[in-house]
Amino acid sequence: MINKREKLQYAYVFALDLVTLVVGVLLAWLITDGLLGRIVPYSVADWVQTLCLLAIAFIMTFLFFDQRENIATRPMGREIKLSIRFNVLMAAVYSTLMLLAKAEMLDSRYFAVAVPLVNAALMPLSHLLLKRVLVRAGNRKGMESLVGILSTKDHAPAVIGELQLDWSKRICGVALLDALPEEMGQTFEGVPIRATFETFMSWIRREALDEIYVDIPMDSGESFIPYLDEMESMGLTVHFRLKVLDRIEEVCCDETSAARLRRELGRCAGGNIVTMGTIELELRDMILKRVMDIAGALVGCLISIPIIAVTAIPLKLESPGPLIFRQKRVGLNGRYFYIHKLRSMYVDAEARKKELMARNEMNGLMFKIEDDPRVTRVGKFIRRTSIDELPQFFDVLVGNMSLVGTRPPTVDEYKQYESHHKRRLSMKPGMTGLWQISGRSDIDNFEEVVKLDVQYIDNWSLWQDVKILLRTIVVVFAGRGAK
Repeated sequence: MINKREKLQYAYVFALDLVTLVVGVLLAWLITDGLLGRIVPYSVADWVQTLCLLAIAFIMTFLFFDQRENIATRPMGREIKLSIRFNVLMAAVYSTLMLLAKAEMLDSRYFAVAVPLVNAALMPLSHLLLKRVLVRAGNRKGMESLVGILSTKDHAPAVIGELQLDWSKRICGVALLDALPEEMGQTFEGVPIRATFETFMSWIRREALDEIYVDIPMDSGESFIPYLDEMESMGLTVHFRLKVLDRIEEVCCDETSAARLRRELGRCAGGNIVTMGTIELELRDMILKRVMDIAGALVGCLISIPIIAVTAIPLKLESPGPLIFRQKRVGLNGRYFYIHKLRSMYVDAEARKKELMARNEMNGLMFKIEDDPRVTRVGKFIRRTSIDELPQFFDVLVGNMSLVGTRPPTVDEYKQYESHHKRRLSMKPGMTGLWQISGRSDIDNFEEVVKLDVQYIDNWSLWQDVKILLRTIVVVFAGRGAK
């Protein structure tokens, strides 16, 4: 199981090495043909065949090498050795393919030798450039994993030092169990102290975090098990250094959780760690899901623009105010973002919500009432037909949402969440989802919503997303489930 850094690095290195090879081929051709004049004229078909075989040799060689090592911490000497090994192997595979294909350019030995030589010189330089780009740009919004550290003053420096070398992680803060209350807000090893022993779980419950690194001294681990169980219920990925790993897995990974957990041994700060967390999507699935989101959002935007333009006229005539309603919501693992809808309510709807709380029909943290007086007549129509949701195609396009996911809660709802409720935020929110196609207006228990969302997350597949999208279309045209 590879982590987020390894997934991103794999894609970046593959793309960069491929571009480097293209530049290497051009330079090799300029040297052998333009400078040395050693290449006889070949047909276009011969060049296409040779370049295709070279591309196949590159891919086969790239797949052979382990790409998990953190490139940002790899010294230049190792880069040179890896480059030499890579290009020697690629040259051998390329030569073998040329022999098997009986390629016409097989006798062009100067070109066959020049390509790996030039590429071997370029790869360490291109990797050096990639290192600098990753270190400088790795903490930009959308790329990084948000990390919290739970430790003590004598254990934390090693963990902080190692995590600071990982370009894919941003340390949001450290909870020091032996810190004094007056040390809150100060920095420790360059990282802000966010919590002490008394407040660390409150911080973890409310902070936008993807991963927690735990490094604390303990004899048996029994006292930590309830905290670990609660963190897992939030959908967080937890890395911890413990001696009694078997005991913890025995207690926390029962038959129910085994299906949705990955358990992996690794090393951090010179010691053993075990990682437990929700199963992450494979890189292939992440790319396919995002491609489907972009393609679907582009089509949705094209369809939505004329519909929104036509709907805007009666909506604005009935109720003055902005056409688009912009509301702060809570997304992936507690990240805040703004969702956009066509305004279906009067402009004072949020202020009147408190007056109507006594009529709430939902058993739990969500708010819903029959014949909501805050909804305009046009608003009732666009809600029933789901036209009010169309601006969210733009939210999907920019990456704040997905076509299929879980419903993003409001900030007020999120602040009332219990720990296990946060698990439904361990996947990017979507325009539609399992809850929406299961008759959302007929579900009056928030725990049932959570159950459906967790079921979707634990059993995710690309095919399931396709089926939910198709069922959503049927539900929308049938006018079921929305009020």
